[in-house]
Amino acid sequence: KSISINLLTSVHPNLHWDFKAIDSEIIVKPGEVTTIEYLVENLGDKEAAGIATFAYFPKQIGNYISKINCFCYDAQTLKPKEKSKFTLVLFIDPEVTKDSKTKDIKEATIQFTFFDYEEYKENQS
Repeated sequence: KSISINLLTSVHPNLHWDFKAIDSEIIVKPGEVTTIEYLVENLGDKEAAGIATFAYFPKQIGNYISKINCFCYDAQTLKPKEKSKFTLVLFIDPEVTKDSKTKDIKEATIQFTFFDYEEYKENQS
């Protein structure tokens, strides 16, 4: 059975980027690899680096999602007014349909938030 996934995006106010999923909702079949594309643009007038954090709702589904490739692992740098496409490749383990905590999930959300990388580093130390 398929799971409908809402793709939410946000950008911290200190990072002047526009960031959104090409499709705000996708249908994913557990056991299949899915590629999701996001559009991002540096709206500012200077080069900026951002790093993304992510969250899953409901939280339990996160135990079954593997990010095979994600822009969120590294800081991303964009020149002023530069546009880019970021890709997320994920896999949802079919066991999600057997776990009593997740087997009835028909809809889930993945949210990415981009933060200014320099600020993020300072807050992590």
